[in-house]
Amino acid sequence: MYKKIFVFQFILFIYGCSGGLNSSESWIDYNDISKVEIGMSRDAVATVLGEPILILADTEYDNTVYVFYNYHIKRYKLDGDNINSDSRVNSGERTTLLKFTFVDESLSSWEEEKITLSMAASNGVGTGSLMKYFSLLVNLIVLIKIF
Repeated sequence: MYKKIFVFQFILFIYGCSGGLNSSESWIDYNDISKVEIGMSRDAVATVLGEPILILADTEYDNTVYVFYNYHIKRYKLDGDNINSDSRVNSGERTTLLKFTFVDESLSSWEEEKITLSMAASNGVGTGSLMKYFSLLVNLIVLIKIF
């Protein structure tokens, strides 16, 4: 009996100490994009934006390279007609993927990736929190049945 209580308290403790999932991927926003200019080299863009999440090349005969970055569109609160840049609204912010096209090591264009453009959705209020607790409950029931 004490073993079951100990296991239950241990799992509850570990679950309570976990802070949730945090992505280690870097995100860029408008402040970073505004520093990028057509004609920049790949190294210069990487200096401004940081490391990309994905680099793809077309073929060995074509000198086209595609570099992908996560893009985060921020929302701010309005004070009358002015934007309050100190106060962000985290709900409803949209994330997407930007594709930078380099031809002969020179930036020729960048655009929102069309495949992910259709999948980009606003991040609503935490809808998965109930599922997280349900999953914990199922795991606890399974552990109790095992012991």
